[in-house]
Amino acid sequence: MQILLEHFLFFFQILLICFFLSLCGFLLKKLILDQSDYRNFEENGLFGFIFVGFIALVINFFLPLERTLTSILLILIVIVAIKLNFFNQNKKKLLKYTFNVSLITYIILIYSRVNTPDALLYHLPYSKIINEHKIIIGISNIHGRFGHISIFQYIASFFNNYLFQVNGVLIPIGALTSYFFIYCFKEFKKNFQKNKLIIRSYFIFLILIFSLYSFNRYSGYGNDSQAHIYYFLFILYLLNYLVIEKSLINLKKLSLICLFIFLIKPFYIIVTIIPLILFIQITNKTIFLRSSFTIFSLSLILMWIGKNFLTTGCLIYPILETCNNNIIWFDPVSTFNASLEGEAWSKDYPNRLIKNENYEQYIDNFSWISVWLKNHFLVIKEKFIPIIIFILFNLLFLYFKKCFTKNNQNNYKAYLLILLMNLFFSIMWFLKFPVYRFGLSFIYSTLIFLFYFICLRHVNLNKLYSFYSVFIFTIILISLGAISKNIIRIFNNHNQSISPSVYDPLDMGKYEQIYNNRGTFTHYYKDTACGYSLSPCSSQINEIKKKKYYNYQIYYK
Repeated sequence: MQILLEHFLFFFQILLICFFLSLCGFLLKKLILDQSDYRNFEENGLFGFIFVGFIALVINFFLPLERTLTSILLILIVIVAIKLNFFNQNKKKLLKYTFNVSLITYIILIYSRVNTPDALLYHLPYSKIINEHKIIIGISNIHGRFGHISIFQYIASFFNNYLFQVNGVLIPIGALTSYFFIYCFKEFKKNFQKNKLIIRSYFIFLILIFSLYSFNRYSGYGNDSQAHIYYFLFILYLLNYLVIEKSLINLKKLSLICLFIFLIKPFYIIVTIIPLILFIQITNKTIFLRSSFTIFSLSLILMWIGKNFLTTGCLIYPILETCNNNIIWFDPVSTFNASLEGEAWSKDYPNRLIKNENYEQYIDNFSWISVWLKNHFLVIKEKFIPIIIFILFNLLFLYFKKCFTKNNQNNYKAYLLILLMNLFFSIMWFLKFPVYRFGLSFIYSTLIFLFYFICLRHVNLNKLYSFYSVFIFTIILISLGAISKNIIRIFNNHNQSISPSVYDPLDMGKYEQIYNNRGTFTHYYKDTACGYSLSPCSSQINEIKKKKYYNYQIYYK
């Protein structure tokens, strides 16, 4: 009976968070995009993360996101939603949509583990810092990885309140995947009914299949899966803009998604080139610039860059060109090492042939390519073989069903632009950070649009439409495979806690208090990983100086 009660409580918490995120997306669209959208529950949920992230980021400049505050904020947001008529919609459909997303999230989450080692090393420790401290200046001096924080650490911290408690830190990432799966499925069905949009619908079909294959395991969600999900969403909105309607609302959504991807992973700043190019081409620039959307977007990016500067001394960490050597909390040595270390390890530095080669030498002489090909490339190949087989199976299916015609599809230039864009991003990924988990969405998108130019542009749309039931069956089959994989995991792990543990399994409760040579306490130290424990906590012992300025803590070396 006790275990059933725990399951019910956990599911109820998931249900409320999924409902609240969609409510927040409705508010963002209403207040920022001037759009009252009651129908698109899943899209609202995807935009809800942006709204919550913005609020959490702004508040943390002045206050810690402790439970009393986050509980009050949640209530206030719901009151605003009531005032703006969020509940003036079909209640049964709202409950149904919430339940569907929650059920998938529940299956993904129960008896899972957090992403290791990153979640325990710096994702969860930083969320704990946000919950217990307002912004700490120079926090990256405690642990260099605190400079690589995602907006999702702020989102996770927002949901640690009296209602959700520590489970609120864990649920949002699982909910994101669930929203995306259902959103893609609905978009596929909706677009397939329209002759001009069948090809776009087929792209959504491929993205959904690849996402079900790649994002079906909660323990694999670090900060990378969120970036890939929003990048795929960016591709869909780019198709909306280029193929369906070049409207301001589509451009705003596209731009907001690009900005949010950058807040998740700084490397994705290259994606922001696209909305800038599209903005140059529009005629009504004044209307766009004077909108509440522009104010919101500029506020969000300025607050994020300001946060980076205060925590690391760099506008974009660890890019040295964006750092200020004249501030006391900026550490040029560790920042330089961080910029080299990330790239070198991405290029398989541990397997280098010349063992006395440092990071800089290894990167500069391009010997890393042969090392990478012998090691990490094999991992990438293993991951991509099922994807390539699936694409080839699609090609053979279309061929034997005689779906090809000599005529080309329209929108050739739009698809070519997206292909070239993804090729460029893939090349940038290979030259800088050629790790599978960093470049997954770039490479998958490149494969999809290569597939289009190889055969899809010669497909007879009427023929393709006749196989609608085959596509639905394939989605259901792959979904059942992903669900079955999770059910097997649930049975194998049923002896552990229902929700993922936020603590290091090796944690014996032994934390050392670190004092500097002035006798000032600076942080807690854990020799394995801190997890969501005491804060600020680090797995590194650093000699750090500390002082206060206008009630803000400043850490420096």
